[in-house]
Amino acid sequence: MKPIFNVQEIVNAGSDPTLVWEAIVSTAVKANVSDIHVLSQKKGCALVYRLDGDMRPQGVFENEFARRMINHVKSLSEIDLGENRRPVEGRMLMDFDSKSVDLRVSVIPSIHGQDMVVRMFDRTISLMDLNDLGMLSEQLNFVSDMISRPHGLILVCGPTGSGKTTTLYAMLRKLAGKDRKIMTIENPAEYELEGVNQTQVNPRIGVTFAALLAAILRQDPDVIMVGEIRDEETAITAVRAANTGNLVLATTHATRASRAIETMLGLNVHPYFLAAALRGVMAQVLVKRVCPHCREALPDTRDIIVDADLVGRLQHEDVKPQLYHGRGCEICYDSGYHGRVGLFELFLPDDNIKQLILDRRPALEIEAAACKARMLTLEQSGKLAALKGLTTMEEIVDSLPNV
Repeated sequence: MKPIFNVQEIVNAGSDPTLVWEAIVSTAVKANVSDIHVLSQKKGCALVYRLDGDMRPQGVFENEFARRMINHVKSLSEIDLGENRRPVEGRMLMDFDSKSVDLRVSVIPSIHGQDMVVRMFDRTISLMDLNDLGMLSEQLNFVSDMISRPHGLILVCGPTGSGKTTTLYAMLRKLAGKDRKIMTIENPAEYELEGVNQTQVNPRIGVTFAALLAAILRQDPDVIMVGEIRDEETAITAVRAANTGNLVLATTHATRASRAIETMLGLNVHPYFLAAALRGVMAQVLVKRVCPHCREALPDTRDIIVDADLVGRLQHEDVKPQLYHGRGCEICYDSGYHGRVGLFELFLPDDNIKQLILDRRPALEIEAAACKARMLTLEQSGKLAALKGLTTMEEIVDSLPNV
């Protein structure tokens, strides 16, 4: 796979670290890279881009040049240049043509120097609508029903980097401007949302998720978004808020929708209050999207055995089931993929599932009950996404080992 930024062609003995860093970021912005990694190693410092979830090596700097460049980035990010023994974080804004890019910098000491990771947020990119996330029509209907409720708890779960915040932002955009006061608690606020009052945590001074949530409840909100539930106090307060008249949208780390309930019970939320508050649970992952510029249909699609009932779920999608692959082109850097798309499993708890929550039944039983109520699992959503031409079966197998 060809590199996006060729270190050997650009960096030489007399290179200016300032200009090289600008070139690295400019190239990353054009390629929609999510993270820039500068990794100190014994024989040099590797530059790696994370693109569409994959680590893409771009070449190696000399360690001395990398040290000077990292110090330049630390200076721009208002990080103490004299602190090389502890992890440090900073932030900067850079402008490229019409793009304004927010860079979140993290530097840690390593045995060969310093490792730096820079997460990129392009503030000029318009936020996604619910229709653009990759959900099926029936899933969109479920989400519309969930967020239309005046109060209750909606949980969105998935691994780190699975697009949970993007999904929550899409929900909030749908709710904004409907005579409801919307407030968020984030770490940090990634994008500015019109019509939404956003706050962010600052653990250094004791402004935690739990502390901000307790304060926000005195601000007369209608809708509250909690960026992450990770501790007992936040979990209990969020459920209490959902039971006393607020619509609460929150994320938690769990790989399945059913396991999000298990996570909440593990944080000592009372099962009665959780069952009463819960309006819906969604799990999601991101998979690579087939490059639309070099996409080709696979001729043997008809010979692939697929559950007829599953294919029937596409009847409202206005697409003909067909598998595709990307042959590779300049746009996708010969990978066959360009961008990513979400896979979702979600359910609205019925009386049966609420009883299982009350009885503290394990996640497998809750998942079985949700499937009996025709929940699409992540695996099923993945197969349907492949049949819609959004991704490939190979990518589904790689991303979801249980397929």
